Amino acid sequence: MHILLVASAFNSLTQRVLTELQDRGHTVGVELALGNDDALRDAVRLHAPQLIVAPMLTTAIPEDIWTAHTCLIVHPGPPGDRGPSSLDRTLRDGAESWGVTVLAAVAEMDAGDVWA
Repeated sequence: MHILLVASAFNSLTQRVLTELQDRGHTVGVELALGNDDALRDAVRLHAPQLIVAPMLTTAIPEDIWTAHTCLIVHPGPPGDRGPSSLDRTLRDGAESWGVTVLAAVAEMDAGDVWA
C-alpha cells in the first residue's frame, strides 16, 4: 500500500511510524504540514496515496483532502483521549500508563471515529 505520512514535525513518533510501515512492506511518502494547505494538497496529488496517516499533526487536514482520502490521526495519550495536549496532561497528572488512539480526520479536531 502507498501511504503518505503528514506531520508537523519529523519527530521520533513520525520516524517510528515511517519505519514500522516500511518494515511491513508499504511505500511511504512524508510531507511536513507547515500551515500551507495548498502545499499539502500538492503533496497529496503528487503522492496519490491509498491512505494518509498523521502521526504528529498540530494543524487540521483540509476538508477536501479528508473527504477524498482516508486520513487517520495518531493521537498519543491516555487510552481513549482525543483532546489537545494529552501528553502534557498525562505527565502533569502523573499517569502511569498511556497509549495511542487512532481516529479519522473530520472537521472538528480530534473528534472523528476511533479506529484503534
